[in-house]
Amino acid sequence: MHKCLQIAELFDVICKRVLATGHQGSLAALCRTCRLFHEPALDVLYKSLESLRPLLFCIPDIVTIGNKITMFKELLLSDWQRIQYYAKRVHSLRVNDQEEVVIDKTIIHALATSPFTPPMFTHLKRLWWSNNSADALPLLCSLVNARLEWLILHDLDPVLLPRVVPHIISSNSLHVACFPEKFSMRHIRPDVLQSWRNLQNLVCGLVNDATLYHLATSSKLTHLTIQVDGKNDYSVLMKLAGQPVFTALEGLDITATHTLHCIPILEIAELPSLRSLRIHSTETGLTDVELHQCFCLISRHCPNLRHLRMKDLQVSPPKFPVGYIITFDILKTLFSLRYMEGLHLDTTCTFSLDDNELAQLAGTWLKLRALELGTENGWRQPSKITLQGFAELLRRCPVLLVVGLAMNAWAPDIDHRRPGGGIRRNGLEVLRVADSKITDPLSVAAFLSDVAPNAEITGYEVGIEIGFDMYGTFNTRMLYRERWEEVSMLHPLLVNLRRQEAVGLESDGYSRD
Repeated sequence: MHKCLQIAELFDVICKRVLATGHQGSLAALCRTCRLFHEPALDVLYKSLESLRPLLFCIPDIVTIGNKITMFKELLLSDWQRIQYYAKRVHSLRVNDQEEVVIDKTIIHALATSPFTPPMFTHLKRLWWSNNSADALPLLCSLVNARLEWLILHDLDPVLLPRVVPHIISSNSLHVACFPEKFSMRHIRPDVLQSWRNLQNLVCGLVNDATLYHLATSSKLTHLTIQVDGKNDYSVLMKLAGQPVFTALEGLDITATHTLHCIPILEIAELPSLRSLRIHSTETGLTDVELHQCFCLISRHCPNLRHLRMKDLQVSPPKFPVGYIITFDILKTLFSLRYMEGLHLDTTCTFSLDDNELAQLAGTWLKLRALELGTENGWRQPSKITLQGFAELLRRCPVLLVVGLAMNAWAPDIDHRRPGGGIRRNGLEVLRVADSKITDPLSVAAFLSDVAPNAEITGYEVGIEIGFDMYGTFNTRMLYRERWEEVSMLHPLLVNLRRQEAVGLESDGYSRD
C-alpha cells in the first residue's frame, strides 16, 4: 500500500465517507479487506450504536430465538474480552424497549455486572435510554458515569429515575441532561445541580426556587426547559434583580398550569441573548390585557428574540370573547423585536385583524419564516382577513415557510390567467387555515394554486374540536371542513394543470419564432 494511505487521518476520512453512503455492510467488509483498515473501520462502525444487538451478536453463544435474544450458557472471560474489544469504541448508544426483538433479562443483568473495572464502555459520551424495564435499571446505572456528555432520559418512567440520579453526581463533563417532564427536580438536592458545572441544556419537570437560582447564575446554560407552578414565589431569584442572569441562555421553554406563573421570570431577568421563548399553560391562559403586559415584558427584556411561541390548552373561557381578543394594537407591542422569524400564538384569546393590519405586521417582520395565529384553538370568531390579504402577506414576507390563520375565504375576483395578481411564493410549505369560512372551493383552490403552488393545505379540522361555536350549528362547521377538504384535494390538481399550461405556452412561443 502506498505510504500516503498509511496516514491515520486519511483512514478515518475514508471510513467516514463509506459510512456516509448508508451502507454499513461496506464498512464491515472494509474491516476484513485490509489489516491497515481494520482498526480505523471498526472505530467508525461502532462509534454510534442504535442498539446493544451489534455487540451481543459478537458472541456465538448469544442467539435469537423467536423474538428474544438469549444465551445458552454463562459468559466466559474470553467472551467478555471480545465484547469489550468492540464496546470500548462506542461513543454514542441508544437503548429502548420498543424493538421487535427483546433482549433477555439474563443478558441485561450480565452486562450490568461485567467483571471489568472500569466498565466496558470506557469512551461512552452520549446515552439515550428509554427502556422502562426495572430489570434493565442496573445496566443504566452502570452506564451513567462521570464521562458522559449527553444523558437523554425523557422517555424513562419517572418512578425509576430517583435510583439513577445519584449516579450523575459530580459529572463535570455533562453538557445535555433531559429528564421526563413529569419528573420533579424538587426532589433533587441543590448540590447535585451545582456539580454539573458545564451543563448547557437541561430538560426537566417542576423546579424549586433554589434550583432556579443556581441555573440563573450558570454561565454555560444555553437551553432550559422547565415547569413551574404556584409554589414558586421567586423570592430567591429576586435577590438577583439588577444582576446579569442567564447570561448565555438562548432558548427558554416554560410550562405551567397558569400562564401567570411564568411571567415573574420575565419580570426579574433581562435576557439579551435569548433567541427562542416558549410559554405553555395546561389549564388557564391570559386575558388580552394580561397578554399585552406579557408582550411588553418580552419586548423590553428579550430584544434579540427570534422565535416566540405561546400556547394555552383552555380554549373558550366563560365570558369569551369579552376580554379575550388580540387586536393589532396588542401585537404592535412586539414590533420592537426586529429579528422575529417565528410567531406562534395559540391562546385562550381570539384575534381581530384585517388585511391592512396584517400587511403592516408583514412589513415589520420581513424575515418572518413562520406565522401561526390560533391554528389549534381556532379563532372562534369570523375573520376579517381575505385571500387578497393573505396574498399581500406572502408578497411582503419573501421567506415565509408556514402560515396559519383564519380567513374569510369568500370567492375572490378570479382572473383567468393569474388570480393572485402576479404574487407567487413557491417556498411556502404549509398553510393551516384553522376555522376559516369558505364558499366556493374551486375558486379558492384556483387562487391558492397560483399564489402558493407548493403549500400543503391543512388545519381545517380545528373547527370540530373548538369549544365556542362561531357558526351556530355543528352542520355549518362540518360544511366548512368538507369544503376545505375539497380545496386540499383540488389544489395539487390545479397546480399540475397550470404547469402543463405553462409548458404549452412556451412551446407555442417557440413555434411562432
